[in-house]
Amino acid sequence: MRFEAAQLFNSLKKVVPDLKATVVISGTGEFEFHRAPGFEFDADTFAAEYTTLFRIAQRTAEDTKLGYASEQILITERAVLLARRLRGDGIAVFLCGTNQQLGRLRYEVRMLIRTSEQSTF
Repeated sequence: MRFEAAQLFNSLKKVVPDLKATVVISGTGEFEFHRAPGFEFDADTFAAEYTTLFRIAQRTAEDTKLGYASEQILITERAVLLARRLRGDGIAVFLCGTNQQLGRLRYEVRMLIRTSEQSTF
């Protein structure tokens, strides 16, 4: 199954207007991203480092018997990031402005991923 960053971005942007970028990272470390016009960030460094961060959190959850990590939230001074595990080993990371309501973002991302996974079967 293949998730495309642009497709996820465009679908989510309709209901999450503060969406700035979507990064899809495969289990092998390959990535693609799609961003809103005017939003700049170092996608290469981001993909490499965020993949490591997510895997550390995933191993910590498993090692401490908390289960398999399905989602991770990071809030910085400039962005709200929500990473969601995809079927297989990939992750999708959604970057929003700091004004984004976190509950709404989590709900919309869950619905989008669920719908995307179901439509590929």
